[in-house]
Amino acid sequence: MVNDTSSEFIREFKKNAESITNDIDRSKKYRAGIAALAQKAVETNNTAFLDAAVGFTGKIIDEHDRSKAFVDIVRGTARVAINTADTQLAGRSLELSANTEAGHDRSHALQGVVAAIADVGMKKNEPATFENSKELAGTIEYDTYRSSAWRSIARIQHSNDDTPSAVGSANKAMTIIDKSKLISQDIYRASAYVDLARLFIDLGQESMARECITKAVDSSAGLEDEFESSSIFQTIAETQVRMGVRTKDNGLLEDAVESFGHITREYYRTSTKQTLTSVLVNLKKDELVKRLA
Repeated sequence: MVNDTSSEFIREFKKNAESITNDIDRSKKYRAGIAALAQKAVETNNTAFLDAAVGFTGKIIDEHDRSKAFVDIVRGTARVAINTADTQLAGRSLELSANTEAGHDRSHALQGVVAAIADVGMKKNEPATFENSKELAGTIEYDTYRSSAWRSIARIQHSNDDTPSAVGSANKAMTIIDKSKLISQDIYRASAYVDLARLFIDLGQESMARECITKAVDSSAGLEDEFESSSIFQTIAETQVRMGVRTKDNGLLEDAVESFGHITREYYRTSTKQTLTSVLVNLKKDELVKRLA
């Protein structure tokens, strides 16, 4: 789909990029521009931006930068496929993923492709297409992205009122994280467990949700970077308070306040305090509100 707005945006970008005389700087401009084009495609569901982005990849000198540019294109294509329930676009995203480097980039790209194929397959009532997404999920090399792909599948199954299958997919996603010996950074493991807790609570699996949020806290305990620690404990606290409301469990509300105490960076503290205070005031948990001071 092409229109005057997209054509003008693409022409202006190319003009600015080509005006840069230094080869390396011009290459970097194209790399950044491709990310912007992919985002514009998602915002507008206009594939002209994606077509242009693919064409510009040849302008990127560094092969690693080119691979990451294709990750942006693949994931942008997958998102538009979801937005428009377009089977061909979902397939196109898979084809384009072959241009990414094996390992991290390929795994990151394929996670988005799995979500697109599963979503489109479900929306169009194409069981074979949906099953293809499961097979593809199993090929993802990096554990974090393979687990994320299964969580996407679980959420799509749940949205289609197939909670038993969703629980099965969520369990697969959790097993991947539990057994992984390749996740080198605790922040990634903790983030996965928080997302699993949110997923399980939506699926009505309270005990699994509690287990996951406990594992998230344990995985975060040794984080030394203040920004990482504050960021993940913000997510943990907000998830705990949400779970506490859903399950009417005062213990989880207390856990949320305790997690708040691990947040040291002011931005994260302020944001989390506002969220927790709003919930706790509505629940008339005055003692817990005082502990946030």
